[in-house]
Amino acid sequence: MSAAALLLICMGGGTAIKPDSVDFNGSQSGTYDYGQGQYSGSVDGTITGTRTQEYADQVDVEIDGSAGRIRLPRVVLPIVRGGKDGWFELRSIKITDRTIEGEAGVNFLNRPRVHIDRLTGTISITGKGGNFTGKCERVEANATPKF
Repeated sequence: MSAAALLLICMGGGTAIKPDSVDFNGSQSGTYDYGQGQYSGSVDGTITGTRTQEYADQVDVEIDGSAGRIRLPRVVLPIVRGGKDGWFELRSIKITDRTIEGEAGVNFLNRPRVHIDRLTGTISITGKGGNFTGKCERVEANATPKF
């Protein structure tokens, strides 16, 4: 990253969409035809779907010219994903005086949309794994640790 790179730390939270399943089983027995016969049976199965999970976390963004990368909260990431050391390529970056927009390249099916308002410092991310909203602060490239 060059000295002119934009480095952001964004604190916030959101809702993660997680896969979920429930197993069930049951049985029933009784008589029919006025006590002339009996019946019994059982059923087993699994219901699959999704559940939501609230979270608070941090998102990091680095932009250097037309290239960028983003570190997303682990809770919204799928098991199968690309990236390196927790960072994902920020693709299709569009920078205006007011906004920064792009897509996080998590995997071939999941490319969360990233929108940063440069005037207010707010960030919103929406994708298949959930959403995130927060407030970003710029960090200087040569900043020293706070402690």
